[in-house]
Amino acid sequence: MKDVVSDIAIGTALYRSEVRERLKAELNFLTGEGLAIEWKEEERDLWTFFVLQVIPGKKYGKKRIACRFAIAKAISDLFVNHVEIIYVKNYIDKYYRYWLPREREEIANRAGETLKKLRVIRRNKILQNLYDYLADQQILLIEGYANFRLKDYWSQLRRMVQRAGQELVAAKDYFEFIRLLRYFVEIQEPKIQKVHVFINSAGTFYLFDQKGNIIRKEVLSSPSLTVNNGEFSYEDFLLSILITLVPQKITFHVPDRIWHCESVQTIQQVFGNRVIHCTGCDKCRHLYANLIPT
Repeated sequence: MKDVVSDIAIGTALYRSEVRERLKAELNFLTGEGLAIEWKEEERDLWTFFVLQVIPGKKYGKKRIACRFAIAKAISDLFVNHVEIIYVKNYIDKYYRYWLPREREEIANRAGETLKKLRVIRRNKILQNLYDYLADQQILLIEGYANFRLKDYWSQLRRMVQRAGQELVAAKDYFEFIRLLRYFVEIQEPKIQKVHVFINSAGTFYLFDQKGNIIRKEVLSSPSLTVNNGEFSYEDFLLSILITLVPQKITFHVPDRIWHCESVQTIQQVFGNRVIHCTGCDKCRHLYANLIPT
């Protein structure tokens, strides 16, 4: 019988097949690297234990380090790719149970996108924690480890779900705001057929009618109407003017960076196909050259 000098037991009551699959993949990789480690399964009541044995001999020290790392990698992968998905779903079902099913699904999708972006960071943090833990411990009970040593991890997941819920509420409020404004625009008779919108580099916007007469000129110099990194914070102001005029057509003579900013996108959503983007025409060149100082 071989003299076993070091063994590590990983116990789980809930994740037998997942742990088996991940450990097998990691240990097969070590075997391919010439660092084969023996392992076996043992059933004890409701628990399954995976016992990894490092046998003395050639590369013994390297095998012990590789064994610890393989376990840490397998179990950290288990948490971020399996357990946390179940945790997030259960959390949403419990604390958002009065929301509509499609809303709960939307929260899960929003939280999932955020979790995906930070997955590597979370996995590496758990991996390092597990690797350090196994330096002094030979038994790892996965459920116990999750409950007592990963409290910050679960708190982070809860915060991400809560943030996703807040974002969904804000999105619903915004959608309702746009819907009501769109309805108001649709039931009003246009007070003017066409409006041309120009915005210069100083942050002043001009509204012209179809004959080239100035309807409105506003200098965006107040704290709420300033220009920051190319983004104009005049959404409510310009939108309210356009809603008052209810034009049949609105042409924005602005560069792409302004056309795609949030303020103008909101106007596009409210007025729909009444809004047109002009990237350069004779009217643009004439007005910017002669009437609109840059």
